[in-house]
This record gives sequence, C-alpha cells and structure tokens, in this order.
Amino acid sequence: MSLVVGWETIDNALAAGLEDMIALHWDEVALDKTAIPLDVDWEGYRRRERERTFRGIAMRRNGRMIGYNAFFITPTLHYKSTLHALNDVIYVDADERGMAGVRLLRETERLLSTLAPLVKVIYHTKLHVVLGQGTKSGTVGTLLERLGYSHIENVHAKLVRS
Repeated sequence: MSLVVGWETIDNALAAGLEDMIALHWDEVALDKTAIPLDVDWEGYRRRERERTFRGIAMRRNGRMIGYNAFFITPTLHYKSTLHALNDVIYVDADERGMAGVRLLRETERLLSTLAPLVKVIYHTKLHVVLGQGTKSGTVGTLLERLGYSHIENVHAKLVRS
C-alpha cells in the first residue's frame, strides 16, 4: 500500500476531508471542551499560508489522507537567524497509528530541512493522551524522545474568566 507524505495546502487538505479529521482529533485530545468549542479560523490559516509562516504536511495512503502535521514557521525575535518550526497540530487516523506515525515524523523532518540550513522543530504535546498498548505505549512525547527529540520545557494552562 502506497504511503506518501508531502506539503499540502489548507484548501487541498479541506477538500480531502481535513475538517472531519480535525473534529475527530479534537474529540480525542482537546481539554476544556465545554468551555472552548472547536472553531477553526480557516481564513487565518490561509492568510498565514500565503505569508509563508504556516505550512501543512499531509500523509496519504493510496490517495486517502490519513494524517497531518502542521507548523507555524518563522524566526523568533530572540533568534532571528534561525528558522523555528512550532508544531500546531499532528494527527494520524486511529486505524493507521504505529509505524505510519513514525514515518510522518521522519518525513516531516526531511521536508522542514529543505526550508533553511538549520530549522529548530518544536512540538507541544498533550500529556493526557496515551498511544498504543503494552510495552510500547506512551505519549507523542515518548515517541518524539525515541526519535531523538529532547524534553525541553513544560507548558501550564488555566482558564481565566471575566
């Protein structure tokens, strides 16, 4: 079965069923669902895509989209000579997880490496989402660490109301 990973525009991904996949993804991993509904700003993504500060990657099996990985890509104000790729979302269809996810991560690195001589890739991962079963279970962070990523910081969140 053919597995292909490559750059994908928002509009092509939407035509391939991205909106349904994002709803499944949100249902699986989102916190605070009753307070924060899924409400994607597609035009905001398109604008950033036109500005070249957002890039999407799709994974397809036999032409059908089964996963995605998307990044905000920009130098930062502290490190203007280094391109940073900050992950926005990563998802693989539940029936396709395993080596397809590893392939998506590895191909993502290859694609990002074509953008600049040095790209710092940063993932913020959910600690409450466990992947797999048995001895190979863990979080996306566990998988990233197996692929050579370092656990460099923790993120804390709180809902604040007026």
